[in-house]
Amino acid sequence: MLIQSIEALWRAAEALQRPVVASRAPGVPVEEVEAVFGRAVPGDVTTWFGWSNGVAYAPGQVQDDAALVPGYEPLSVREAAAVRDGYGSDDPVLGDFYVPLLATGGGDFYAVVCERAPEHPPVAHVMIGGETDIVYPSVGAMVEAFCRFYRNGVFFVSDEGTLEADDVRWVAQESGARPSG
Repeated sequence: MLIQSIEALWRAAEALQRPVVASRAPGVPVEEVEAVFGRAVPGDVTTWFGWSNGVAYAPGQVQDDAALVPGYEPLSVREAAAVRDGYGSDDPVLGDFYVPLLATGGGDFYAVVCERAPEHPPVAHVMIGGETDIVYPSVGAMVEAFCRFYRNGVFFVSDEGTLEADDVRWVAQESGARPSG
């Protein structure tokens, strides 16, 4: 089930003593998610926001403190709506209705493409100034991949104490390619 996978992802971050775990904002009910987006949303989206409504911010917090995966922080429902409104709906991969889940400070984000499947829609990765690609067949597949990346060392804590990624392996696995070497 998706909720167990989400819990496992947060436990993986906790095992590496990531500050985001202590900053996780409590989840919100389905009604709040739907009120913010003005329509019904897929169950995977409400499950995601039901577990965590983003990160509570504190004085002195840096972006790495809020990262659940390297460079990407979980969004609150309102932040997700703001990212969506700021990006627009003219991306043919995303279609007219999508919900961002994770984003960087630079504008890149992972989003559920709601119109592609009613209950378990795929997840796209949006790179500002780059291409938008469907990278996971569902939120569950994304979360399970991120858990695997923690287990396999694709995501790790650097000597400086920041959450980092082996970008070659991460991109290769998301694109379905095998890393060279």
